[in-house]
Formats: sequence, structure tokens, C-alpha cells
Amino acid sequence: MICDLQQIQNKRLLNSLAGIEAVVDDLCHKYDFTVLGKLTHLFTPQGCSLVYLLSESHISVHTFPEKNYLAMDIYTCREYPDNAVYEHIYDHLVRIFDAEHGTPLIVDRGESASARRSAFIQ
Repeated sequence: MICDLQQIQNKRLLNSLAGIEAVVDDLCHKYDFTVLGKLTHLFTPQGCSLVYLLSESHISVHTFPEKNYLAMDIYTCREYPDNAVYEHIYDHLVRIFDAEHGTPLIVDRGESASARRSAFIQ
């Protein structure tokens, strides 16, 4: 899932590396993703980036507090019966960040995908 959250009201969280890590750690725990490694960086004067290497693939997050914006990619090799898991994750992120607008995109990848794409809009 590629997820852009815009017009974020929880601005404090956008500049909190520990807060962003807690959000991603919670997602990994809740959805049983296996974290192999983490790379994080807090920028000066603001913003942070992190990448989690998963045995299932990766999660990356980049925050832009000056624009009230967050970009997150969650790429896994897991096969789910439908997109409900990603829809739940997206809804959870919208609530946590108190985002007024978001753009999620679910991209099917791999052999069975044959370039199919599906998107959902809240």
C-alpha cells in the first residue's frame, strides 16, 4: 500500500521519531510482520524518515511537518483474500494522525498481479 496523508492535525507526531516508530512497531505487532532491521533519521530542523526491513518486505515513512504531510509505503509479500487488511491499516493511520485527506493506493505485484491495480478512497 502506498499511502499519502495530508492536512494532518496531529502535527506533534509528525516530528516525533519515537512516535512514528511506535506507530510502525504497533502495525508490525498487530499484523505479525517480522522486523529484521530498522534505519531511522530525525532531520534538523524538522521531519523524520524510517525504513523497516521486514522478512515480508519493508515499510518506509517520510514526514514533512512543514506541509502537514506523511508518505508511507507498506510492501509485503503476504497474500490476503482481499484488501481489507490494508483498508484497516489506512483507517488506523488516518485516526492516529488525524488526517483530513489521504490518498491510499493498493498495488498488486508479482506473477499473479499481471499489472492489475486497485485503489480505494475513503
